[in-house]
Amino acid sequence: MTDEPPQQTLQSFHDALMAHPLIRELWHHFPENMFLVRVEEDGHFTVEAANPAQLDIVGRECLGQPLSAFMPAASAEAIYARYRECVARDKPIRYEEHAAFFDEHGNEQYGYWLTLIVPLHNAADDPQRVTHLFGIAQNVTELHQARDALERHNQALEARVEQRTAELQHANRELTLLNGQLEEMATRDFLTGCYNRRHIEALGQREIDRARRYGISLSVLMIDLDAFKQVNDTQGHAAGDAVLKRVAASLQDALRDSDLLGRFGGDEFLILLPESGSDDARATAERLQQRARELAAVSISVGIATLRPDDDSLDSLAARADQQLLAAKREHHREASG
Repeated sequence: MTDEPPQQTLQSFHDALMAHPLIRELWHHFPENMFLVRVEEDGHFTVEAANPAQLDIVGRECLGQPLSAFMPAASAEAIYARYRECVARDKPIRYEEHAAFFDEHGNEQYGYWLTLIVPLHNAADDPQRVTHLFGIAQNVTELHQARDALERHNQALEARVEQRTAELQHANRELTLLNGQLEEMATRDFLTGCYNRRHIEALGQREIDRARRYGISLSVLMIDLDAFKQVNDTQGHAAGDAVLKRVAASLQDALRDSDLLGRFGGDEFLILLPESGSDDARATAERLQQRARELAAVSISVGIATLRPDDDSLDSLAARADQQLLAAKREHHREASG
């Protein structure tokens, strides 16, 4: 390292530039920041030269000064750490830095740079000692700002997508619920809540096909409320509706989970009893009559039909059960008259 005072050293470097036209042109017109930092014997660093691009950012007051003279302490120390690393390794290093500096008005500014620093040796007494660091720094502040803006935009888009996805999922859940409600309305009797006739007939055909496929039994119960017309005539249709709902609830309460209850029309109900023969069906009919009396205070008549080889549809089963129901009602009427 030379013993010349800082100003003389600066002048010597300036004179060297002036002596080489091509280097001078490069120094003055290179668009990126170029600088020369002197490595002091006490481990500090002093800016010895800076090209116009660098001076436009930090000003001429940086020349002959340590970084701390024109940068906040934290930024200066971060850069010093890089300088010390370069000196210790005695090899060029590249890095990206985020640094703050004071502009010509003393206001603190921030920026991002991609920097390359190269160790130089200019000591006659010790050719291996690093005396200077030459640096080139590309200002990428606008690129970082653009990236930050893009990141914020992407985050906003992601938030919007998440919101729209949540809204869509909510709409799909609402639609699924609505479809379920519509399906329920399409298959259920609005008054009693059990299956309507159209759906119980479809279920009946399904159970017949299943019984034939697996060789299992199937029975059908046709149920009618006794003296229901009298309830409507004497107490009104609202009372009749209430009786129908109570009877439907009592029937459902007495059935197995696999049994299927449907309102066949008026005060008639049809029940499908999968895997039930005639004996099981009669036992179920008796249980239903008892529950109707206990829970609904209503007497019901029941007709029973069990699947036969010649039954090709629910109609034939239901017709036989209906005949049995009429016979049961006639018997019930004779008993009541007697």
